[in-house]
Amino acid sequence: MALTMAVVIDYQNVHLTGASLFLPGRPYEEGLIDPYRFACQLALARNAKVDDAGRHASVERVEVFRGLPIPEDDPDAYRRNQAQKSQWERGHHGVVDVTLRPLKYTWEYRDGVKTPVRSSRREKGVDVLCALALVDLARSGHYDVVVLASRDTDLAPALDAAARIGRSKVEAAKWFDPASSWTMGRIRTEKRIRGASCQGAREIFSVPHVGMPAKRVGCREAFLTRMLWWTSGRALGIWAA
Repeated sequence: MALTMAVVIDYQNVHLTGASLFLPGRPYEEGLIDPYRFACQLALARNAKVDDAGRHASVERVEVFRGLPIPEDDPDAYRRNQAQKSQWERGHHGVVDVTLRPLKYTWEYRDGVKTPVRSSRREKGVDVLCALALVDLARSGHYDVVVLASRDTDLAPALDAAARIGRSKVEAAKWFDPASSWTMGRIRTEKRIRGASCQGAREIFSVPHVGMPAKRVGCREAFLTRMLWWTSGRALGIWAA
């Protein structure tokens, strides 16, 4: 019997890191992470490295949290984000859920009209939503494995809280490239964390521009030298080969 697996994705964190590694020098919007493909690759990477008495993990739930430009600032980006949400959820009803949280802005008056300052826009509260989702999924008892995909070290307390519930194996994943020192390091939790590196960059990118058919961005063979870094909030031994 397969292990049920839920994945919480801090979208901008995962997207910007992946695009920097796999599509250097290209606009970030040219290569977006397909959340369901990404989660399935995490499951494949985990299954290749973790021995759970012969039981493989199967993706049953993907919760995605992403900042959303407001239409007063960038109507085109607003429409693209909404279209991408619909595309990613389509065909995965009840499995993939994308939450878009409006970005925060500083406002100023221009010619008497209150206007958002684009350079000031930032995500606010997405990390809190990720933390709440992680703990809720771990508490639900519906999933054997709950994974957080993010490099945000502020989410360490959420990993600890989810692990203390004791109903699920709580783990974390992030992009890791041994040639890029900025991708190194781990989210430090209360218990000792062991990690493993594994290949996992194949077929997770898409280009869902509005008005254009979505397509995969083929990962070059060099991409396969990139790594995903796994850690376990319950000190589960996950070792590299």
